[in-house]
Formats: sequence, C-alpha cells, structure tokens
Amino acid sequence: MEDQKNPNQPIPLKKSKSWKTFLGKKWAFPAIYIGLAAIILAFVMWYQGNVFHAVSDELSKQPTPVAQNQPETTAPNTEVSQDDAVPVSKATQPLAWPVAASVSYSKAMDFFNDAAAKEEQAKALVKYNNSYIPHTGIDIVSTDKKGFDVAAALDGKVKKVENDPLVGNLVEIEHSGNMVTVYQSLDKVTVKPGDEVKQGQVLGAAGRSTFEKDAGIHLHFEVRVDGKSVNPEQYLNHTEQQ
Repeated sequence: MEDQKNPNQPIPLKKSKSWKTFLGKKWAFPAIYIGLAAIILAFVMWYQGNVFHAVSDELSKQPTPVAQNQPETTAPNTEVSQDDAVPVSKATQPLAWPVAASVSYSKAMDFFNDAAAKEEQAKALVKYNNSYIPHTGIDIVSTDKKGFDVAAALDGKVKKVENDPLVGNLVEIEHSGNMVTVYQSLDKVTVKPGDEVKQGQVLGAAGRSTFEKDAGIHLHFEVRVDGKSVNPEQYLNHTEQQ
C-alpha cells in the first residue's frame, strides 16, 4: 500500500534531454534567429499590406479631379489705344444751339458752376419763393425779346413731352452716349414721345415759366449725361453762337 501513488500528488516534470541535444548543435541558435527574423519580417509585411490596402481604399473614395476647360475671356488683338477710346459721355458730334436757323439769340443765364468765382455763381442762381436755387442749364432769349422757334440740338428720340406747372411745357430727347437734352419753358410743342428727330428740327416755341418768371420769354436748355446735369457749353458748337 505504501507503494501506491497518491492521485493528488503532483507529477514531477521531467526534463527532456532532447532540448539540450538540440541546443547543443552548432546550427541551433542561427536557425532560431533566422526563424524569428522570418516571423518578424512576415508580420511587418502583413502590417504594411493592410495599411496599403486601407490607404488605397480611402483614396478610391475621393472624387477624381477633372480638368476644366476654361473659356477664353479675352480675344486676341483686343487692346484699345487711347486714340481709339471714345468717352461715352461725349456726343458723336457737337450740339447745335437749340434755336431755329433764322433766330437771333443770346444767352441770358449760365449754368451754375461749383468751381466758378462767387460773383459768377451769384449770376447763376434762380430766385424762387424767397430761395436761391442753382441753375441747372442755360437760358436762351431772342435779341428782340419775342418768342422764337426751339430746335433739336442733336439727332435723337423724343423721350418725354410734359406740361409741368413750374417749368412749363418740356421736351426730353435721348441721344447716344447716355446723353439727354432737355427743353423747358416752351409755349407749345410740336413733337410727341417716340418721335425720331433730326438736329435743327423744330420742337416748339419758347415761352414763359413760373419757376423763372423774371426771365420772360426764354428757353431753358439742359444737357444730362448718365442722369446728371452738366454744363451744356462744353458740348455746344460755339461757332454758331450769335
């Protein structure tokens, strides 16, 4: 009974001589190193392969850039010299004085010029209801102080015909270069909106207005460029002035 082994007693580990025999070989450690190196290399290659595929998958999800053909915004030989440039504010030809050919006339009041001397500015103020208002055009009268025919200063299209309680009958004519000529204080009008008129064509007759009652029978003439009143004298043909 004493020789009977206790089943609960741990079995002593037996040292295997095979490992000692194996490690005793000269080629054992080199073989182990080579094997470990192969395992590490295989792991590295596996990891890099997974990273490469992950990056490739991510790049494949990005939209592929497409080259766009941009239209040419400038055509060849489009340079404009200063000699060829034409100011849009200038009429294609000088304005004729807005009176019929047979009329003897003179200028009664000038355009109010911000840069003029105070004395000259005072002469270009219209007195109305105890107020002094800058004159936005020029006044023309006949030398005999009588009525006279008013004519178009330039070819154009009649834009407006109106009877205003302050300035009397008026006519506005559109021209090229964003220019409009205005004829006020008319006694009568012989054109209507939409009419095409020629330079020198009679538009009506000079008369009186409430706004400039002290001027008597006269024509109030304006030039507007881009909607702004400018001095008509810079556009009028001064060789015609009498």
